[in-house]
Amino acid sequence: MVNLAPVAYDTAGAAAAAGVSVDIIKRALRAGDLEARYPRVDGRTIAKPLITVDELRRWVTAGATERPS
Repeated sequence: MVNLAPVAYDTAGAAAAAGVSVDIIKRALRAGDLEARYPRVDGRTIAKPLITVDELRRWVTAGATERPS
């Protein structure tokens, strides 16, 4: 059995991987803090946002190192 690491997540998968809620992921996408990709299939762009592993890692590590007071 081959165990493949994901290259991208949907919003639920990104939320689970980052340890936050789906709402937080959607808010970050709307605010432009997190960038989604929309691949093409058969010449048509898919409607489902995908967040690459690298982009999710960038977003998480770009955050503050201390909790806001």
